[in-house]
Amino acid sequence: MGFRYVKEVCVRVFIAIELPDDIKEELDKLVNSLKHSISNVKWVERENFHITIRFIGEVGEDKVLKIEKILDEVGSRFSPFEVELSGMGKFPHVLWVGIEKGSDILRDIAYTIEGSLLREGFQPSDKLFSPHITLGRVKKEIKKLPLERKFGPFLYTVDSITLMESQLFPTGPVYTPIKTVKFIKKS
Repeated sequence: MGFRYVKEVCVRVFIAIELPDDIKEELDKLVNSLKHSISNVKWVERENFHITIRFIGEVGEDKVLKIEKILDEVGSRFSPFEVELSGMGKFPHVLWVGIEKGSDILRDIAYTIEGSLLREGFQPSDKLFSPHITLGRVKKEIKKLPLERKFGPFLYTVDSITLMESQLFPTGPVYTPIKTVKFIKKS
């Protein structure tokens, strides 16, 4: 009997803060108003709006289990908190909505997760964490945003964090929650 190679099944994952439906609705209205004034943008679909805490990439089942354990630890170390979405901005290839209140806590969560991932042997993130919600992506840099567009402020309570699977299709990505962990630390 010869050697038999079994390929490990990998999934593409990231850690995110999900948004309530009413906030997604407001973001969708904003995107629809921007579609007429900014061209060549790949807009995010309503169901895919979220705050990315850490993109991880392709991992096997053993790494997924490690990430789930990290999220359990994070859930026990943080309490629910309020986030205020307000304003728009751009990175060279991303249009985004900003996060005012709560951004410091989001950074603390991101840095806690980054440290835990590094201790578990994951590669360091190649991007500095900057709390935002992506509205759309562009191939060619946008020089100027339409000034008449404003967003927010909108306030909501963040009470959980989610490990998401990202499947890429020609029609766009599909995000599926793998595990959601509540923030349970008592204030």
